[in-house]
Amino acid sequence: TEQTTDQTTEQTTEQTTEQTTEQTTDQTTDQTAAIPLGKIEINQSMVRQGVAPMLNWSIDYPTGVVDVVDITPNDEIEPKTKLQVKISMIGVGITDQRGTRYEAKSYVQFGSSGWEHLFTGTGDQVQPDSVLIDRVVRPGDNLRFAAKVNLSGYDYYYNQSSNIKVLKNGDTPPSVAAGYDDQQSVANYLRPYVKDGKIALGPMDLIYVSELTHSDPQHSGYDMQDAIVLVQFDTVAE
Repeated sequence: TEQTTDQTTEQTTEQTTEQTTEQTTDQTTDQTAAIPLGKIEINQSMVRQGVAPMLNWSIDYPTGVVDVVDITPNDEIEPKTKLQVKISMIGVGITDQRGTRYEAKSYVQFGSSGWEHLFTGTGDQVQPDSVLIDRVVRPGDNLRFAAKVNLSGYDYYYNQSSNIKVLKNGDTPPSVAAGYDDQQSVANYLRPYVKDGKIALGPMDLIYVSELTHSDPQHSGYDMQDAIVLVQFDTVAE
């Protein structure tokens, strides 16, 4: 029995370690910053002594999210060019003092179109790897975000509210602590997307974080983790 238990424990530990390593490697790979690429061209393959060849060089700098979208003071995202956008839920963290989980309901809007349902559910129903919206946007298709607690008596908060904020790579995550013992701070909740105290995203990614239960930043329940959304962009040929 002891040998069987030891073998099972070792196998489980190895499997867990391998899974954790794979997940961490995948996330690190996805979020590795792009690097500039350059090339040098020479007009002659061979030259005589005293003759200077002509050298030309160029550097292609990687495109970053601020190159392809503008973020307005109201945290509205304005595309500057034709882009592919993919939107996923990272998490929902609405609980009370007893640890009871509550649903968040989230919507997005593109330009003048109607509001499009993104996700409704509790934190344990979130699948961060699942892309919920995948579409092409163009200049004028400004992205807006709205969310609420999925209970009567709670209103929607929109991106122009201080309860909703856009974060990009290198930004500092909200420092507010979780309101209740059952919750984690927003930095821990975003652990795969935080490195050295800063948001660590792909160069073309943004995150929406939101507080849906309280409007007073001084309230103990104000934690900016109620609905967290990942927005990923990619360039598209015209």
